[in-house]
Amino acid sequence: MADPTPPNTQTIPPAPDRAGGPTLQPDPAKPPQDGEEWRKIAGRIISIVVILVACVLVLLVWDIIEHHPRTDDAIAEANVIGVAPRVSGPIIKLNVADNQEVREGDVLFEIDPADYELQVDNAQAALTSLDRQIEVAHSQDENLRYQVKAAEAGVAEAQAQEKQASDTLVRIEPLLPKGFATADDVDRAETAVKVAQASLATSEQQLNQAKTTLSTLATLQAQRPGAVSALNLAKLNLSYCKVVAPFPGKILNLNLSVGAFASAGVPFFSLLDLRHWYVIANFREGELRHMTNGSPVDVYLMSAPRRRFTGTVQGIGWAVQSTDEINIDSGVPSVPRELNWVHIAQRFPVRIEVENPDQELFRVGESAVAIIK
Repeated sequence: MADPTPPNTQTIPPAPDRAGGPTLQPDPAKPPQDGEEWRKIAGRIISIVVILVACVLVLLVWDIIEHHPRTDDAIAEANVIGVAPRVSGPIIKLNVADNQEVREGDVLFEIDPADYELQVDNAQAALTSLDRQIEVAHSQDENLRYQVKAAEAGVAEAQAQEKQASDTLVRIEPLLPKGFATADDVDRAETAVKVAQASLATSEQQLNQAKTTLSTLATLQAQRPGAVSALNLAKLNLSYCKVVAPFPGKILNLNLSVGAFASAGVPFFSLLDLRHWYVIANFREGELRHMTNGSPVDVYLMSAPRRRFTGTVQGIGWAVQSTDEINIDSGVPSVPRELNWVHIAQRFPVRIEVENPDQELFRVGESAVAIIK
C-alpha cells in the first residue's frame, strides 16, 4: 500500500507554548468571526432604537402632562347647610339619626305646636269678629247714606237762611239813622242772623257725624286684609313646627334629643346635599391655560382608584390668599430680605362638577385625582 504522504513533504511539529504544551493551530474548518461583529452591530442598533423609543415616550408623556394636566391635590366637596327651625319651642319628636339618609320632604323633627295653635285660634276669632262688624256696617250703609244726604240738605237750607238773614240785616242797618227802621227791627235782624248761623253749625255737625258713621264701613273693610294676613302668618308659623328636609341628603353631626328647646334660626345639625358633588382641584398657575369652563375631566377617588368618574370644569378660581404680599400697613412698603433659589408655582382652585357620582363612595373631604382631558 502506498504511503499517502507525498514525497519531499515534512511534517512540522507544533511549537511548544510557554507552559511547555503544544500550541493549538486554527481549525481550517471553522468560519471566520463575522457573526460576532454582526451581533455587536445589532446590539448597538437595538440600543439606539431603545434610546430613541425612550426619548419618544418621554416626549409623549411630557406632551400629555403638559396639555392634559393632572393633580392629586384635590378633594371631594358637596353643599352642606345648617338645619335650623323657623320658630322656637321644645322638641317633642325626633325622626332622624346621625348619618341617616333622608328624602326631600321627610319630617326631621317636630316642635310643640300648642302655642302656635292658640295664635291661629286668636287670629281666626279676630277675623270672624271683623267680618261680623262689616256685615252690620253693610246693613246700615243705605240708612247712613240717607242720613248723609239729609244732613247735606239741612246744611244747604241753613246756609240759605243764614244768607237771607245777613242780607236783611245789611239792608235794615242803613235805614236806622234815617228813621225808616226802628232799633227793634235791627235787633230782630241781628238775632235772625245769629239763629241762622247756629242752625248752620248744627247742620254741619250733623253732616260730619253722618259721614263719620258712613266711613266706618270703609275703615272695617280696610282692616280686613291685615286680619287675613295675621291669620295666614299664624298658620304659617304653625306649619313651621314640623321641620322637613328641603332636599335629599344625609344627616351630619346630630347631637340632639327630644325635650331640647329649639330657638328660631339656630342650627342643630347639618344636612349634606346629595344632588350635586364637586371636586375642588388645585392646579398650578402654568396649567390653567389648558382648561376652560366646560372642559371634560376624569376624576378618581383615593378610596376607589380603579373607578373612573367623569366631570366638567365649572369654574376656575380668580383669587387666592398670597403669602408673598408686601406689607404696607405703615404706609411704606416692607420687603423682606430673602434668597429663594426655588420658585414654587402658585396653585388655584378649580371647581369640577361630577356628572356620575356614586353616593356610596363620595364623601366630603375625600382625596381625589383630577385629570383634564
